[in-house]
Amino acid sequence: MLVHPAAAGGTDGHQIRQVFTSLRSALKTETLAGAVILMQDLTELRNLQTMRRQFVGNISHELKTPLAGIKAVVETLQDGAIDDPAVATDFLKRASAEVDSMTQMVNELIELTRIETGAAQLDKMPLNLNSVVLETTARLQPQAERKELTITTHLTEGLPNVLADRERIQQVVGNMLHNAIKFTPEGGKIDITSALEDNNVSLHITDTGIGISQEDLPHIFERFFKADKSRTHEGSGLGMGHSQTYHPGP
Repeated sequence: MLVHPAAAGGTDGHQIRQVFTSLRSALKTETLAGAVILMQDLTELRNLQTMRRQFVGNISHELKTPLAGIKAVVETLQDGAIDDPAVATDFLKRASAEVDSMTQMVNELIELTRIETGAAQLDKMPLNLNSVVLETTARLQPQAERKELTITTHLTEGLPNVLADRERIQQVVGNMLHNAIKFTPEGGKIDITSALEDNNVSLHITDTGIGISQEDLPHIFERFFKADKSRTHEGSGLGMGHSQTYHPGP
């Protein structure tokens, strides 16, 4: 016999007592020598399922936004704007920015699937964190330039190598820098600093963006968590200074 709190429609003490009362009444009317009751708290699992559904809904909504933007750009160009070089260039930059946004979301979904299925493997090796920062900055520089953002790097020379998976570290730095670009208003600034602190190599990315509310900070590493839409306006992400520390490798 399997009984869990969901059978009573909830998880509070009163409803659990109702389950046991009903079970005791049933035992009195049945020729049973005994019963085994297995109870399992499914609260965390159900909360995770709810967050997953919300996450999928958010992704679907956020994919619609850039697609609508690209469609508007194409229609405007078709209506004659393509004949004006200055206007055409501006609209093509907008379309490119929307494509960048969708590409980032798709990459995050692919990585999420790899992690959840156990396909993500860590290939740790000694690497120079500064080189990762420079490569990532160069890759995302065009996005920053489209918003007229200034990216400044303050990289300490002679840092020891860190033992890490290069692809994963590139993804971490890329996600943080992408969020800084996404949530910093036009004309803003982004600073990237590497340093050696207490025998740890640290990386700090700060910006003049909208930041994260104090209420949301404890939840930023929870799966499927999404910050308050009224603050972000464009989705969720790390729009404030955030640091990551790595232990030096061989």
